[in-house]
Amino acid sequence: MEGHPVLAQTILAEGAQGSGGLLGMLLPFVLIALVFWLLILRPQQKRKQQETRMQSELQPGVEVLTKAGFYATVVEVRDSEVELEISPGTRIRMLKAGVGDIQRPDSMKDDTPVEDRPDFPGKDDKDDGSK
Repeated sequence: MEGHPVLAQTILAEGAQGSGGLLGMLLPFVLIALVFWLLILRPQQKRKQQETRMQSELQPGVEVLTKAGFYATVVEVRDSEVELEISPGTRIRMLKAGVGDIQRPDSMKDDTPVEDRPDFPGKDDKDDGSK
């Protein structure tokens, strides 16, 4: 009968090691899932919320920058699309998801027409009579 308590202690010791081994095996997977969520999923959710908030702020007269790189003015807002004027008399219809950013007055750096800027090509050619 003395052999049975030793056998029971051995079985209990192996069971304790087995549960620790299982926890040790699952811990890396849990850590990888946590890092994946922190580095990929959470920032993606925040960007989506910001984009949805920006799309809800669209209204006629607002200056926008499209994801295609066009600066435009919102003319009309519908459920899932907007009508934009990219130049006087030129209007395009675009999905709201195609609008990349709203251009706020403080983000517009220079209101000087391109032709009047000092870095405009050909500006120096006209002023310099020596060529």
